[in-house]
Amino acid sequence: SRSPLPVPFPQRSAREHQDGERALREARSVRAEQRDRLQALQEQVEQLRQQEQRLHQERLSLARQRERLQRLRDELSPGGPGTLLGTVPVNGLGSALAAPVAPGAQGLLPGLLPPVGMFLGDGGDTLASAALYGHLLLLKHRAQMDHDFLENERIFLESLKKRP
Repeated sequence: SRSPLPVPFPQRSAREHQDGERALREARSVRAEQRDRLQALQEQVEQLRQQEQRLHQERLSLARQRERLQRLRDELSPGGPGTLLGTVPVNGLGSALAAPVAPGAQGLLPGLLPPVGMFLGDGGDTLASAALYGHLLLLKHRAQMDHDFLENERIFLESLKKRP
């Protein structure tokens, strides 16, 4: 059980200096890691904020689209405002032409179908928008058939008037 020999002062001082330098390097390393982590967290917070903002904008867009769809459903439903079973709105101005509609000829007159983009808005590629577009195309086709039918009836009536 020998006691260690005393370390001369200059050697001890040099070792403590090296220990201090190593501790300083470790502290700087820890500080750099924490700074990097803080920066990564700040970037994540910013990304989440931007994502939240995009989601909010999408919700607003969907709400506007739902309102447009509901207005269109109301306008196209039998007996609803703007019903196309007797009068035809002109350019959305609220005035209407008195246009008698023959029985079974319930539809739009050609050329008066509003542009689909007016109703679809920003999210035009959604399934509901595709269904709406298909429904509008069907209505336009029926309207063309109704128009042709009415034109044929007009020609027939004129031919009856010309007979003796």
